[in-house]
Amino acid sequence: MNRREFIISVGATGIFSFLPAIRLSALAASQQPRAGELGFRGPFDIAFDSSGNILVTDPPSYRVVCLDSANKDICSFGGAGAQKGRLNFPKGIAVGLDGLVYVVDSNNCRIQVFDRKGTVQRVIGSIGSIGGSFATPQGVFMDGTGRILVADTRNHRVQIFQGEDLIAVLGELGDGNDQFRLPTASAVTRDGEILVLDSKHGRIKVFGPDLKFMRSFADIGKEPGLLNMPQGMALDTDGAVWVADTGNHRIQQFSFDGKMLSVIGREGSAEGEFKNPTGIALREDRIYVADNGNARIQVLSRK
Repeated sequence: MNRREFIISVGATGIFSFLPAIRLSALAASQQPRAGELGFRGPFDIAFDSSGNILVTDPPSYRVVCLDSANKDICSFGGAGAQKGRLNFPKGIAVGLDGLVYVVDSNNCRIQVFDRKGTVQRVIGSIGSIGGSFATPQGVFMDGTGRILVADTRNHRVQIFQGEDLIAVLGELGDGNDQFRLPTASAVTRDGEILVLDSKHGRIKVFGPDLKFMRSFADIGKEPGLLNMPQGMALDTDGAVWVADTGNHRIQQFSFDGKMLSVIGREGSAEGEFKNPTGIALREDRIYVADNGNARIQVLSRK
């Protein structure tokens, strides 16, 4: 299969090639890892620390898996449970300006903050619907001022924290411009505009630094430029918006004003194919995709 078949040519920009997928020893569906054993069962999200290590949440094994810059597994932390430092389906992950690792402990309805060795430092939030509490949160984003944005998915809002203090709540359940249904990710531009991936609406909604709605783009569907229950989003230095179009088994790239730039991948398990991709992260000229249903990380190189 020719690599260029992976890129739908409608509005495509640039040339992408696929590097070898990152796979750890696959774990069977009923298998839980033993102490010290690594492996992906369903990687969900990806982040990088300042040393270039790759941090991956793997919800079905209740862990964060750490890889070095050569893609060799070096550690894992977490483990099933509700105690402090334990995880229950961890999803979003981000590294803060302080070097700490912020993990969305989704089914425990909280954010746990770990140091580089995997020792928990603090916990933010608990289950609930009042401000500062969560209902199955999913995405986490750290902006350049140290704010923490959490996609509080089943409360249909984004909560914004400074440290452990809640400073703003964006959105509520509904179908209006400033309302959400199952938001899964958020991001902040250098100009302070906030993008929210409004998953069930299949839209990216853009808000100003004052939290007022500005515009939105995309919609529900299968055609290029449309989305089906997207789960992950990332911004690149050129201002493009990358989206893990989960239900359509592909990655889409949009300009910041909403123009579709490229569509990469299709459903399958071969190189360049995806099965329910969820997380997406950018580093230098590479795009890392959590190919959830195929239990691997796929890496694209932009040439």
